[in-house]
Amino acid sequence: MNPIEMEILVPGNSLSFRGGFFGFSVIALIRHPELGPVLFDTGHHATRHQLLAGLERANLSPGDIRHVFLSHLHFDHMNNVELFPEATFHVSQSEWAYAKAPHPQDLFGSPAICAWLATRDLRFVGESGDLAAGLRFRHAPGHTPGMTLLAFEGPDGQRIVVAGDACKTYRELVTGDAGEAFDPLNRSPETLQWIRDNADVIVCGHHPVLRRQNDAWAWEEPSRLDLIVR
Repeated sequence: MNPIEMEILVPGNSLSFRGGFFGFSVIALIRHPELGPVLFDTGHHATRHQLLAGLERANLSPGDIRHVFLSHLHFDHMNNVELFPEATFHVSQSEWAYAKAPHPQDLFGSPAICAWLATRDLRFVGESGDLAAGLRFRHAPGHTPGMTLLAFEGPDGQRIVVAGDACKTYRELVTGDAGEAFDPLNRSPETLQWIRDNADVIVCGHHPVLRRQNDAWAWEEPSRLDLIVR
């Protein structure tokens, strides 16, 4: 079987300002030999042009995306789902249930987008299994109770975990302390420990990609956001 490959279409960052945030979520493209191009999350409306530009760089159009994996159902990770009306959407059953009755302090859901998803080809996944050969999903609660990540082995044998908001930033990874954790069972520490133990490359939700270097973690590119004032 050909290797599973990945590229970042939209980088994540954790930038914020008093009273709000610029923290755009990562959008990753996974090329699977059987499924074809799989999109991990679809991002924020503010990054729609970046997403379309990323697809163009990858020689793809929205119509080429047949599978979208939604790590969880916060608006900044699924705002652009309507660009892919013919795709199959994968989300965990527990996250779908949580989105209907979220934590009272969790203000990041979108009933309107969930209602749209309910009219599409929506497939629910359980706690762990294979989305396809070599491409595994795993329950990763903490940020939300139904948060789910993807994991696979890259062409060079490195273990790649596409964590999304299961590991939003480097700080969360090294401290084991997740901010904005809405899971009532507080399972972020266990999830972050699993990621540390099982990854050589981590695609964070709001941070540049982390790579293991011996017993430490490093990233090559800083988070950037060019502000244009008119």
